[in-house]
Amino acid sequence: MAGKDILNIIAVLALTGIVVISAAPEKRQTEVLRPAFSVGLTKMMNVSDHVNVTFDRVFLNEGSGYDPMTGVFTAPYDGTYNFLYHALAEIDGVLYLDLYKNQEYISSAYAHVTSDYGSASNAVVITLARGDQVYISGHGTSMLYGDAWEVYCTFSGYLMFFTKGAPPA
Repeated sequence: MAGKDILNIIAVLALTGIVVISAAPEKRQTEVLRPAFSVGLTKMMNVSDHVNVTFDRVFLNEGSGYDPMTGVFTAPYDGTYNFLYHALAEIDGVLYLDLYKNQEYISSAYAHVTSDYGSASNAVVITLARGDQVYISGHGTSMLYGDAWEVYCTFSGYLMFFTKGAPPA
């Protein structure tokens, strides 16, 4: 492959956000972006069985893997990812959320407190293939607390390392 062809491929990848190009006067290097996202809930949300929580405040969405319209993170690369989620239930409310990989149940967060707010959180480290989807879904009926000035319900994830320790080709 000619040097010009390689530069054209790198330019296309840079435009799609897959690589970032930095040019120093003495050399040029490329760096593969590691996907990461962190989102929060800014409004009250009533979720029921198998309804995705759609976190509406996007703090970070490196690589654009999180879709705020669906609440789904789609893995852009094969690798090992870390996901963390936390939620606060309304007073006397019940909080029961599940984390799924594709349609496979992975973990839950549950809370119920009488005459007070209840909070729950959980974290998992899982291996994903490119295209796998991770999302938080309701279990039972939960009233999640949200306010533009008080973000208590959050969902975050990031790529820890690529499969086999090497970035994608």
